[in-house]
Amino acid sequence: MNEHSMRLLDFPRIQCAAADYCISDEGRRLMQSSRPVDDVMLLQQFKLEMETLCSFLGDHDLPALGFPVIDRAMQQLGIPGLTLESEDLFALGTWAKSFDILIAFLAKVNGVQGGSMDKVSQPADPALDESVAEAEDPASWARYSLQNLVNQAPKLSSIYRVIHSVFDDNGELRDLPPIRRAREAVARANKDILYLVDSYRNDPAMRSALQNEEAIQRDGRTVLAVRANFKGRVPGIVHEISATGQTIFVEPPGLVEKNNELVQKEAQLKTEIYHVLKETSEKVREDFPDMEQSRRLLARLDVRLARAAQCNREKLVYAGNCNSGFSLWKARHPFLGKKAVPIDVMLPEETRTLIVTGPNTGGKTVTLKTIGLLAMMNQFGLAIPAAEGTKFAIFDDVLADIGDEQSIDQSLSTFSGHMKVIADVAKKATSRSLVLLDELGAGTDPEEGCAIAMGLLDYFIEKGSLTIITTHHGVLKKYGYTKPGCLNASMEFDAGQLAPTYRIVMGIPGESRAIEIAAQTGLQPEIVEMSKHYLSSERTDIGELITSLGEKQRELERLEREQRRRLKEAVEDQRKADLAALKVRQKEVELRQHGVSELRQLLSESRKTLENLVKELRENGGTVEQTREVKQFLADLSEKVDNQYLQMESERTELSDESAPLQIQLGKETRADEAALREGLEVLYGPRRQRASLVRKSDATHWVIQVGSLKMKVSAQDLFFAATLPADAAREAKTTYDVELAQGTGNESPGKALFEMDLRGYRLAEALKEVERQIDAASLQGLSLFSIVHGTGEGILSKGIHEYLGMNPAVADYHFARPEEGGYGKTVVRLKA
Repeated sequence: MNEHSMRLLDFPRIQCAAADYCISDEGRRLMQSSRPVDDVMLLQQFKLEMETLCSFLGDHDLPALGFPVIDRAMQQLGIPGLTLESEDLFALGTWAKSFDILIAFLAKVNGVQGGSMDKVSQPADPALDESVAEAEDPASWARYSLQNLVNQAPKLSSIYRVIHSVFDDNGELRDLPPIRRAREAVARANKDILYLVDSYRNDPAMRSALQNEEAIQRDGRTVLAVRANFKGRVPGIVHEISATGQTIFVEPPGLVEKNNELVQKEAQLKTEIYHVLKETSEKVREDFPDMEQSRRLLARLDVRLARAAQCNREKLVYAGNCNSGFSLWKARHPFLGKKAVPIDVMLPEETRTLIVTGPNTGGKTVTLKTIGLLAMMNQFGLAIPAAEGTKFAIFDDVLADIGDEQSIDQSLSTFSGHMKVIADVAKKATSRSLVLLDELGAGTDPEEGCAIAMGLLDYFIEKGSLTIITTHHGVLKKYGYTKPGCLNASMEFDAGQLAPTYRIVMGIPGESRAIEIAAQTGLQPEIVEMSKHYLSSERTDIGELITSLGEKQRELERLEREQRRRLKEAVEDQRKADLAALKVRQKEVELRQHGVSELRQLLSESRKTLENLVKELRENGGTVEQTREVKQFLADLSEKVDNQYLQMESERTELSDESAPLQIQLGKETRADEAALREGLEVLYGPRRQRASLVRKSDATHWVIQVGSLKMKVSAQDLFFAATLPADAAREAKTTYDVELAQGTGNESPGKALFEMDLRGYRLAEALKEVERQIDAASLQGLSLFSIVHGTGEGILSKGIHEYLGMNPAVADYHFARPEEGGYGKTVVRLKA
């Protein structure tokens, strides 16, 4: 990525802001030294991984970690035989322990298992072991997946266990036996010195010679403060004389011996401490390669954690991918904070040149910088301040010329400075480059500047570069209309408030509004009036045309919004009318179906009684013809009832199909993927998209579902996944459709219920499935009483069916039939009302 463009767009500030989220010095250095990359597949994979990490960190708090700076410690550890200081060893132990905690924490992301790599059989990634190679790789920060990094993390427990066996949690040396003995010896020597000083102080002959009765330290030795006029009374070594000459600091012979003894004991203590530090340093040095690799791993893990923390804390989003151009929705410049006015810029796929015009201070340059900076952030693996739906293509370079390039040292004027930069941009641009040019053609004669600008645009169009420029030249506005692949855009200006709105209007060029802006900034009114006079006499109709186009554009947008609103209301009114008419027909069918169901139930319950009457009629002398007529009457009645029932079912199914389009406008559903179905999942069932939950899988293609308190067996092909509605749509759905859906038709039938079902010859599992289907169908069709013929046999079938009926909540009662109706070979079932 072009270094000059990164400085112009303030990208180093972006890196510093992201580095502030790092938890280690290693991560901060990598964040600030890395560069954006242009590997499409690498970036896509990295951003997918980052979205997963953001979600994980949103649900899990990062453990408390401490990564002290260990540069000096590592440098000394790499020198054989060198003993590390206590502070450096303790820092290494703290760093190593935090690293192991972090690896264990990150191993939970997507179930990654880290820290268990066999150091012999699992070689590390070569790039992680060669600092030179990774320094030359600009994509090293994104080169490895999180799983790869975690899996390659060595265990550092041996390091911090060794170090923490020597140091306590505060970094102080523990009281190890050799050190404890040496410390006790030093304490005894100090005690002996104090005892001797007390003896001098308590001696009447010495007390009058002492200036101060307290023990005094000079050059690390205990001495006595003796009055100058009594120096002959206290023999010994003179260490110092006070500035006034009144006090002489003397070390008597007795103290000399004790001080010498103390020096020896302290030297012995230092020797013991040195031995402990040396031994600890040598043990830690054995794991020096693991520490080096862990530092490189931590840097890459830390920059990921920092990106995720920044994304979550600042409520940023990761941009999507597109083949060319970009689409920005509610994008904000990162450094403007709450002052930033969100911008929308949707570049059509066939557009390769965008010419942005409009008033001074209208936001053209900020828009240019926002686009360039967000493109760089996207290719640096950072989330951006924009709304969902924002997309970027991947550019091989972002080349910019923004601001004043004047240089006194190099004898460059403003125009020459710009031309020098633009020449370099033209040399480096490719078909995959994003070119950003601010105030193109400015700084020289307008006619010649426009000619150069159009020549450059022709060149970039031929190259295929995606080019965005800002300008005030009217000729370039015309160019945007006449050149294929070019698009005009403008920064909107509120003529009523005489102020820019910072909103981008695509397809319409804008006016500079220089006179209005000058008046707003304090230019004297008489100068403004003279300027308007010159402008009105010299200007062409282009400005008026642009103003007219802008007004018409705004009026068209207003009319389009109004048209969409009216169309939505009309469609909704029509839908409600159709649904109301459908409800009337549904109610009619329900009433007729209820009557038919009652008739079928009465017919079923009365059939046996009528057959007994026929039997009595025959036994009492009734003719065969009379018996046949009664049976025929019963058969005709049963057939009529069944035909009426089938007609009701047909009409109800037809009405359900008609109601489906009216009742599924709440959102888009997708047919359920059978592989994704699982117990407890919420789904939609049937044409009416009734909400249901999956109870269990019945067979390869069927599921048992529960709708309200009702369970039924249905085909997986009739199940749908419901798409999540946006908040506004959900609220509208609640107020508009809840009552309507609650008053719709009944559940779709899983099959026709039988008055008597014969299960003889079935296996138990098959029989239970049929009984379950029968109960569901009977519940839907209002059939509360039916019978099951299972035969006697060995009793396995009847026992299994009875056990199932006893556990089914829909069954009110069941019992064997009367002997004359089948006895133990038949079970009568009554369902709950």
